[in-house]
Order: sequence, then structure tokens, then C-alpha cells
Amino acid sequence: MTSDITEWFVIGLDDTSDNTDEESQTTQDLLMTMSTQLSEDGWGLFEGLTVHPLFGSNKIQSGSSNSCYAVKLWTTRSALDLEDELVSQIRSTASSNSDPGLAMLSRHSDMPHILAFGRRTQTELMRSDWAQTFSTEANVTMRSLGVKRNGCIGALAACGLRAGGDELARFRTIPGLEDMRGHHRAGDIRDKTQLQHLLNADDEEIDMDDTIDLGDGLPVLKPHLESHEPVIRLHQDPSNRRLWIPDPIFFR
Repeated sequence: MTSDITEWFVIGLDDTSDNTDEESQTTQDLLMTMSTQLSEDGWGLFEGLTVHPLFGSNKIQSGSSNSCYAVKLWTTRSALDLEDELVSQIRSTASSNSDPGLAMLSRHSDMPHILAFGRRTQTELMRSDWAQTFSTEANVTMRSLGVKRNGCIGALAACGLRAGGDELARFRTIPGLEDMRGHHRAGDIRDKTQLQHLLNADDEEIDMDDTIDLGDGLPVLKPHLESHEPVIRLHQDPSNRRLWIPDPIFFR
């Protein structure tokens, strides 16, 4: 039956906050809230939220701190139903002066084409009409909900960078890991969270009985996106060879 077929969608979001009101909800906050609400409403299984840095310029409102956000959803619901729900949530929650954009990439999309767009957004300023052309050519759903319609650029970039792989991406949330702090067995982390890859310097998995020091946890700890999954690389504590500490790059 078609209702039993599970599809995946990468959802990209950008420019839902005007960045002028300290009380306004950021794009990251909004996407986290939307993911939580959709999960509670039975829409499916979400993977963690990633942030993707984009090219910074004084010509855009965010300046040098330009970035976009993405999550991945596994669901039995249709693309049209999901699009309607996401648009409704964005319209009701995004800042009134913001310029939100939404994009949805699926297994039917031309992912390499959108990845190329995403990588260009990390090195140059892109235009909304270019985003529209790329999304149409690659079969990606894209909605521009603001007056200037520029949010679609980051939203489309987020889809391509999340689905295709972005070495600059950092996970801000990972289901099961949000409340973990301090020392935990590697096996417990893998059993209880979506973080499955805890690697040493030789890219070998840490033994399940060894201890991982998560420190203050997310979002201070920032797992990387590799081969579509979150990854942390660690080194041994000099005084305890069974204790592993994340490499410094995973805190930046």
C-alpha cells in the first residue's frame, strides 16, 4: 500500500528572523520547534539539525555571519501535505519583518545539481532567480514567503549541502544526545542517540566499553556531517587510555 512507503525529505530553511528584536525567534529555534511539533504530531522521524555557513557580505542583512539550516525527515506523508504544514507554521511563527524561504529535497530530486548551488553560495552571492531556476531544474520544492523573496537562496542551499555533504556543516541537535553531558560509555551513546560514529585518529570506532567525555554536550559540542551522518573524532586522555575526549575542532 502506498501509505506504507516511507519517503525522506531534506528541509531547508532561512531568513525567518529579522535579527533586530532580541526576543524574536531565530531560524534555528524555529526549525527546532517545527521539528519537535511535527514529531509529536506523528509526521515521522527527524534526524538532527545542521547549520551551514554561507558567503558573508555587507550586502546582506546578516553580514559575515550568514548561515542556513536543514533537517532530514522520514515520513509516510505526501510532499504536498508536508509543504502545506511547513508553510503554515512558518507564516504563523516567522518574524513579521523577515524574508523566509523554504525548500524540500527528496530522493526524486537532482541532488548533485542542488549541491553545486549550495557550494556556490559558500563562495559568492547568489540571486533568487538563480535559485528558482536551480530548484525547477532539479525538482526541488521551493517557497519564497517574504517580500524580497531572498530567503529561498539559503533554504535551497541548505537542502543541497545537507543532502550532498558539507564539510563545514555542524550539528546543532541530534535526537537522544541533547540531554547528555559529561562521561558516558560509547555503547550507551550509540544505543540511546543517533550519534553512531565515535572515531579515533585512525577512523576506527571507539570500543563500546570505553568512556566518552561529552563535556557540556550540545550545542557546545558540534558533531560534523560526514557521509550523511553525524561524526565525532576523539583522542585519548593522557592519564586514562579508556577515556576519550573530542578533538578541539568539534568545539568550533
